[in-house]
Amino acid sequence: MIFDLVIPFYNPSVGWEKKFADKFGKLVDTYFDGKRELINLVVVNDGSTKNFTEKELAYLKAEIPHIEIVSYSQNQGKGYALREGVKKAVTDYCIYSDYDFPFGLQIVSDMYKELVAGTDIVTGCRKKGNYFDSLPFKRRIVSKGLIIFNKRFLQLPVTDTQAGIKGFNQYGKVVFLQTTINRFLFDMEFILLASKVTDMHIKSLSVNITHETKLSDFGMKVMQQELKNLLQVVFKKKNEKQYKKDIIQYRPGRV
Repeated sequence: MIFDLVIPFYNPSVGWEKKFADKFGKLVDTYFDGKRELINLVVVNDGSTKNFTEKELAYLKAEIPHIEIVSYSQNQGKGYALREGVKKAVTDYCIYSDYDFPFGLQIVSDMYKELVAGTDIVTGCRKKGNYFDSLPFKRRIVSKGLIIFNKRFLQLPVTDTQAGIKGFNQYGKVVFLQTTINRFLFDMEFILLASKVTDMHIKSLSVNITHETKLSDFGMKVMQQELKNLLQVVFKKKNEKQYKKDIIQYRPGRV
């Protein structure tokens, strides 16, 4: 295995298992010589109440025998789900994405190559692509506002923190597992914590959404909760710096 791929699920649409297995197969066939065993696939069921039953799991296990499934009964949020999945990572490199691969498949390969080349954390950047034109108005305003906030107030090394695909090595993994936010702003928290680690190499890659991707809007309850999470992120800005050499004794290419 050369990297871990962690995918969270919550109440996916009917027939998701066939579409997901098909996309995973295309990813492997196109970019990894058809060798499915190269990717440690970890699927996390974040307390789904529909469309994530033994029927769907049986199909996945038949199509992808080496798949690992993490499941729990109570919905906790994407940040929590990804932490549970990342805990199961077994290789030097880990990438996470939404199950519909909204930014396509090549970005997964590109991120893996960046990690192998020595980057500690790779994030998707939506600022130059077609993403914002596809967003509902309210979500577009919030997303662009967060970019401005990241740049001017938090002064992060990458200002678009919310793209749903990221990759990291063992240094990045340690920092990711230090996050505590369970829902939308866990990405911002991750990059904020990583920015406090001296010598941490963080890089962004431009992404575009695929034409079939449908983007949803926020509800008011979500907005209120994320405001609380934003204040939590701001408070963490006061935390002391970490030193990369101290967070883990890690050498890329370990056996």
